[in-house]
Amino acid sequence: MMNEEGAQVAMKIIYYAGNAKSSALQAIDAAFSGDQDKATAKLAEAKKQLNSAHNIQTSLMTDEMNGKMIEKSIILIHAQDQFMAANTEIELGERLIKFSAKALNS
Repeated sequence: MMNEEGAQVAMKIIYYAGNAKSSALQAIDAAFSGDQDKATAKLAEAKKQLNSAHNIQTSLMTDEMNGKMIEKSIILIHAQDQFMAANTEIELGERLIKFSAKALNS
């Protein structure tokens, strides 16, 4: 069982990563609708949310490197999975937004 503090940390990563994924998908939708300004703004929002998750993740890794035992659990694994999925969606979103802008300008 994961302790309460560890569960809260994992849930924060899930929260920020989920927000990042949501914003990235909204950015893609906006780009495909022709609203490049909204797409750019939503992508920036996604990156900001992912950065918040990244800061928490980095703190966990730093603690572990400094000798603190970080309890591994399914919820922490899920948090890491959500973080990576958000990162991938943002990277894909960047490419799709560029593609959409080129297609609209052709």
